[in-house]
Amino acid sequence: MAYKLQFMPAFDIDLSTAETYLSDYSPKAAKRLTSAVEKQTLLLLSHPYMYPIYEVDPDFRIMPLPYQYLCFYIVNTDTEVIEVHHLFRSMQRIHDLL
Repeated sequence: MAYKLQFMPAFDIDLSTAETYLSDYSPKAAKRLTSAVEKQTLLLLSHPYMYPIYEVDPDFRIMPLPYQYLCFYIVNTDTEVIEVHHLFRSMQRIHDLL
């Protein structure tokens, strides 16, 4: 299967918020997070099931990122699209946000 990536609007907002937050403390940290997102989401194209299922909502998988961020995505086998939905700090009440 040849999957495609689709970044959902909520993810774009989450990433922008994270970049702004990290930039206030360290521009290098913000760049590192952005780079990790790019590299690791591209890996999903060849290994969409490499990260664990989110037990609270099994539709989602969780990809860990630097600075305690977690990326939530869904592998849609019907459309062959990997939908990247959210980026949260691991300390947030995630189950309330999904």
